[in-house]
Amino acid sequence: MLPLSQTTGYAVRALQCLQEPGGHPVLVEEVAEYTGIPRSYLSKLIHKLAKKGLVVARRGHHGGVVLARPSTEITLEDLSDAIDGVAWRKRCLMGLLGCGGAAPCVLHEFWQETLEQILARLRSVTLADLVENHDPGVDRFRANHGLAEPASGLPSAHPSSLVEASIH
Repeated sequence: MLPLSQTTGYAVRALQCLQEPGGHPVLVEEVAEYTGIPRSYLSKLIHKLAKKGLVVARRGHHGGVVLARPSTEITLEDLSDAIDGVAWRKRCLMGLLGCGGAAPCVLHEFWQETLEQILARLRSVTLADLVENHDPGVDRFRANHGLAEPASGLPSAHPSSLVEASIH
């Protein structure tokens, strides 16, 4: 069972393209073009992440999206919770409705131990860690959009890379 959804994977790919708090906003259209995520789907995803306090999205002139918190403070658990919620943590690995502490299935104890390991790992991996291990296209995206690699490994935008656009 893989508890992280494809949408969480999309969120990781999109957030790799964003600036640290206070940085220059990156347009949703540019992120969608790079990641291959449909613009309307990405806009909804960004809206969800903004509601959870992970990104700041602004419309209009100089609009775009930036991280709401430093990338070192955004964990995979934060992203998973924002996108998928926490209900999957309570589900039986085999999908049995009656499985629980009082009436555990044959895999209940195994799943509880495995779940704790998964959650510990999700808590320990940050967006900054993921940026360090980004896919090769991130460098091309950053270069094409006037972004440079500062010492932190995260992009910083060149002001001329921004154009008037809305994020909706």
